[in-house]
Amino acid sequence: MKKEAHIKDSPVRHAHTNLDGRSSCAKATEDKPEALSTEALAKVDLAGGSSMVQQYSWFYKIIPPSILAMITGLIYWPSLNYEFQFDDIANITKHFNIRSNTLSSLKFTGTRWISYWLNAIHYSIGKFEPYSYRVGNVIIHTANGLLVYFILLTALSNLRKPSFFKNNAFLISLLTALLFLLHPVQTQTVSYVIQGELEGLATMAILGMVLCLLKFAQAKSFGAQTFLGTLLFGIAALSCGTKEIAIISPALLIIVDWFFIAQGEWSSFKKRAWIYGLLSVFIIGMYLWLIKSAFFTKILEVKKNNIGNVITADPNAMITPLSFFISQFKVLLHYLWIFIWPFNICVEYDWVLSRGFFAPDCIFPFMALLGIAYGTFKLLQRNMGNLVAFGIIWFFTCMAPRSSFIPSPELLVDYKTYMASFGFLFLLSCGLTYAFTKLINAYKNIAVLAHPKYGALMAGLIFAIPLGISTVKRNTVWRSGLEFWENIIHNAPGKARAYNNYGVELSQKLQQFAQAIPYFQKAIGMDAKYPDPCNNLAVAYSHLGRTDDAIAALRQGLAINPYYPEGYNNLASFLLIKKDYDQAEKALNIALKLRPYYGKAYFNMGRVHLERGDQEKAWQCFKDSCTKADLDTDIGFATFAKVSLGLKKYDEAIFAYKKVLEINPNYPDAQFNLANVYFLWEKYEEAVMVYDNIIKQNPQEMRAHYNQGEAYLKINKPDKALICFQRVEKMQHDVPQLPIRIAACLEKLGKSQQARSYLVDLTNDAKAPQNIKQIAAGLITTLDKHYPVKLG
Repeated sequence: MKKEAHIKDSPVRHAHTNLDGRSSCAKATEDKPEALSTEALAKVDLAGGSSMVQQYSWFYKIIPPSILAMITGLIYWPSLNYEFQFDDIANITKHFNIRSNTLSSLKFTGTRWISYWLNAIHYSIGKFEPYSYRVGNVIIHTANGLLVYFILLTALSNLRKPSFFKNNAFLISLLTALLFLLHPVQTQTVSYVIQGELEGLATMAILGMVLCLLKFAQAKSFGAQTFLGTLLFGIAALSCGTKEIAIISPALLIIVDWFFIAQGEWSSFKKRAWIYGLLSVFIIGMYLWLIKSAFFTKILEVKKNNIGNVITADPNAMITPLSFFISQFKVLLHYLWIFIWPFNICVEYDWVLSRGFFAPDCIFPFMALLGIAYGTFKLLQRNMGNLVAFGIIWFFTCMAPRSSFIPSPELLVDYKTYMASFGFLFLLSCGLTYAFTKLINAYKNIAVLAHPKYGALMAGLIFAIPLGISTVKRNTVWRSGLEFWENIIHNAPGKARAYNNYGVELSQKLQQFAQAIPYFQKAIGMDAKYPDPCNNLAVAYSHLGRTDDAIAALRQGLAINPYYPEGYNNLASFLLIKKDYDQAEKALNIALKLRPYYGKAYFNMGRVHLERGDQEKAWQCFKDSCTKADLDTDIGFATFAKVSLGLKKYDEAIFAYKKVLEINPNYPDAQFNLANVYFLWEKYEEAVMVYDNIIKQNPQEMRAHYNQGEAYLKINKPDKALICFQRVEKMQHDVPQLPIRIAACLEKLGKSQQARSYLVDLTNDAKAPQNIKQIAAGLITTLDKHYPVKLG
């Protein structure tokens, strides 16, 4: 009986879960179970345990991570040019300081300074083109997935006792990283650019700290420990500039230490307790320095609903810490469920706060969470280092600051699970690994599946196919604003914001103003305190010629929110149509007071001054719109250039046209107008060079050939001017004065008879305008008298 008990408790019992699956191993354990020691078991392990990691270290450190990175890049490749959506528009395209932010001006100035710096870099690369920003997010996400892989491979392969987790370290690490990288839920974080940077960078910092801690615990030399400890605190300092959630890093490091380093032994853990104490003081000190203590004293204050996003049953009610807390029970269950069943996920949900603790949507989720807590407690009772408990504790620790008594106008958003997902995906991957090893045991004759490396890789690649397909499909909702908000209307029909923004897409992107009006009206009906749809309804009315209705809708919106600069700017636009310049100016002054860098308001103020005939004031407004404010677009600079040219401010016009070409090299006539400004400013050499560039790009551009000829005449190069004019002549364009210009060139080259011949032909041309003929006749008379006239 003793021997049977020994066999039952022996690790040999779990040998059938190894990826090897060879009959010889199984037979050895059955015939002589007591002969296979713990050390022997570790050597026989072919599933990626420590011995295999050491033997094939180059393979485990290079091949799987490379494959994971390539698959991730391939899956997200179609989305790299998707438009900015939702808050990305406000936080990137309307974030004025993105133009001037630098590392030196941003470093350690706030709790999100790194993302601001990254966006400044992206702006310098492609202005507001989404490609660079999205590539950056995919890189961050990929790096986080690889960190997950290396953390688990390091932690699991260095467990002291043989176990399912140690024996299958490679496959568990691979599948967890794969789930992390390719799960459809993660698309919200990756494709939501600003949150991908904030959540992604915070997660990267914490995972980097975890890997440093694991390597620190393994380091043998004082030098290595010093380096890794310094690196750990360095990353901790940077983590405080990613997002406020990074403040939980000491707690997460403690969890990792307990389960993977101390492995449930207090005597081991307490040797490093000083690190976590020092790190906690350091990080809290950093946050107190960056955001001041007032932030911590206000986080429990009641909150108002966001406009268009009411989460209370009564729209006028406040969001209290208690009501938010009891509503998070159902939210936490939702967060767990979406990783199992991600088919109804949405960027926004129309959930509301629970009405009370005993409401069905509170009490039942609470009981389910109690069951999870009790199960975790029982696991820890049996084994204080139980790794199933690790996954659960990591998940709920990450979610605790967001799903507790700290109220927020956002009841739930799936990107908040990004950091927490590591723990739960680890549990899912363990379940998948267990299923796979059972499959191996059933099909031992398939050699490639039983191979220690390639079997695991094949399992990962096979599993990546449905994951990748579902991720690509889910990610398409970010492809356009129309698809984005249509998906939210479908999944969250109670959101006024969704109807408003869908209407915006119909009107602004598709010019379907009449079709957009019902969506704006529905949003207004759903939330009487939501001003945005009033403003957008006004814009739709204006495009349909209903100016009075547009003004009424705007005034309704401004009555709800008198601090809305877009509303005042649009009101001014409509007042301009009605020629009420005084009221338009008043509205624009309010808009500029609310937003001093509001370029469109400066632009409309310029229009007001133009209508009044005050050219200088108008010019200053158009200049400010693109040089001091955020209308630094091709249209903004082109308008400034045109007005500058009209006032003969040639230097300003040249500056503006150069900016237009810098932003949009294909802007219509920008190069041609730049060359003309040079010509008018009597900078003929510069004009010639710009005309030459135009001709290289479009050899059939007659105007460039002709004007270049005029410029050559101005710098006394009649031979080159003649070539330009003759090109125009060959193009057979109707240029009545062309023979006169050719004659001028010939006369300057001493070919007066040829010049006279051109002029005579012109006077005999029945199609030539009479005034041109008269000029030609006068020049012939002058030539006949041999008067030294300069025809140019």
